Amino acid sequence: MLVLWVTLLPTVLSVELLKDADFDSTSTYGGDETDGGWWCVQCDAVPSTDKHTGSHSVKVTNRKQNWGSVTQSFKPQGDHKYSFRAYVKILNLAQGKVYHSMETLLEIKGSNGNSKYEQIGTTPHLRPGSWHIVGGDYHMPNDAQEVRVYFQISEPQVNYLLDTASVEEIPHITDLKSDTSGRIDTLRKNNINIKVTNNNVNPSGLTVEVHQTSSEFGWGSAVDANDITDSQHKKYQDYFYDNFEWAVLENALKWYSMEPSQGQDNVALPEKAVDTLRSKGITVRGHNIFWAVAQWVPNWQKQLSASALKQAMVKRVTDSVGHFKGKLPHWDVNNENVHGDFYAQQLHDPDISIWMFNEAHKAAPNSLLFLNDYNVVSQNDATVAFEDEAQYVLGKGAPLKRLGIQSHFNGQPIDYDLVKHRLDEVARVGLKMWITELDIDDWNENTKADKYESLLRLYFSHPSVEGVMFWGYWDGRHWRPNAALANGQNVTPNAAGRRVKQLIKGEWRTNESHPVREGQNLRVRGFKGGYTVQVKHNGNIIKTEQFTLGDNGVDLTISLSGSGSNPQVNNILVG
Repeated sequence: MLVLWVTLLPTVLSVELLKDADFDSTSTYGGDETDGGWWCVQCDAVPSTDKHTGSHSVKVTNRKQNWGSVTQSFKPQGDHKYSFRAYVKILNLAQGKVYHSMETLLEIKGSNGNSKYEQIGTTPHLRPGSWHIVGGDYHMPNDAQEVRVYFQISEPQVNYLLDTASVEEIPHITDLKSDTSGRIDTLRKNNINIKVTNNNVNPSGLTVEVHQTSSEFGWGSAVDANDITDSQHKKYQDYFYDNFEWAVLENALKWYSMEPSQGQDNVALPEKAVDTLRSKGITVRGHNIFWAVAQWVPNWQKQLSASALKQAMVKRVTDSVGHFKGKLPHWDVNNENVHGDFYAQQLHDPDISIWMFNEAHKAAPNSLLFLNDYNVVSQNDATVAFEDEAQYVLGKGAPLKRLGIQSHFNGQPIDYDLVKHRLDEVARVGLKMWITELDIDDWNENTKADKYESLLRLYFSHPSVEGVMFWGYWDGRHWRPNAALANGQNVTPNAAGRRVKQLIKGEWRTNESHPVREGQNLRVRGFKGGYTVQVKHNGNIIKTEQFTLGDNGVDLTISLSGSGSNPQVNNILVG
């Protein structure tokens, strides 16, 4: 167990709480706890010029226990939230291992002198020769007096380097709606400048109506492949098309569904669903090619030799990504691989995910390839591990283009400070993100509505988030019925469903009408997406124009020359 004794002092954002956090003052980790810097417990610690940043790292060897490590101690402030990060490079593997796991834990001493232990993060795939990120976050109890932060590798024979450590306080959001509204306006809206010219009609009664027809930000949901295509489920379909522009098939594209026994081909159902959705203008995500968690691997694969399994994997890429080439702009590649490693273990290949990304890219070069995992923002155990896996995959040159954050929440109160912090941590990778599987398992539809609203405001206001996918919406087809937006045979929106629609089709949609005169400059600040503009005279449409509002805004001049009783339509795409 790698041990870092850390006591956290009252602080503000970006104030470093560790002494010699970068291990460059090599004299500070040769003493003991009373020196106020780093000291070594059940190990040997010496400086190394193989560093992540600065001039040195610390090399930890001769670990007598699994918790042997350099440490540092401080005093915490109760009821405050803190983030810990460090970089680790392991120097050797224990026999039979393809990589090692490092847990981040806290020992928290209370005012009564007793200690409790909390695990705040696990980085599961430490490979020799690469720097990996370890750490996590934690909300300190009110009576916290002293904190030990330590990292545990189960095998004491593993030696490693440690560098670039950090402990910082996580800021509190005092008013979430106020905090997010300005960012939403800046990120998600732009200016539409409209000028009406050559008016050969009576200017009295002239109006311009601006109607948003689609959103640049992706709003969508998982759907059942049978129900979205079966005419007996029209109300299920109507609810979807009335609320969303993106879809993902919940199960039909997964390997266990498409090939439940080796050689069986179940492509007809997902193909029908994808084609149906696309025919109605819906964009469909691909979920998923491989699933790293052994529980969800088709049973027939578990008896295959390594070579036979690899052959089956090659065929899987062809049958999924290759078959749907040009139809699915997104693919989740090795689903939940922070929490599972079936293929890595079976093939004894710690970099099998790199192979998966490269093969998927060959099969569909224009599809954006995702890492997708859970507990990245809803819990604290996978945030840093997910960031680390993304950095490692990118560092190996794999065509990873987006990050998928699942966002399954239970009925407990949500700590929005920590959700935002975790989003910010993952954003360090430098890739755009999608919230791929949002649900809140709360039986109370009113508190559920409040939670959905707060999360959506947080996600919609984050500069790295491009879209939000609900993981289902109807309690008749939901893995967590209490999370649903609609209930009963009529698929009737509940309070949460009504709130969600009010946001994504009301507050965050631009629909305005303005009286105008010839030559007048009209400015509308609209949400980015597709638009139709209609010029009306005494309520009758005399001109229609269409455009896309993007990052560059739109300058639109509408000439009414030649306008009569029949509308004229111009299509303009402006970025």
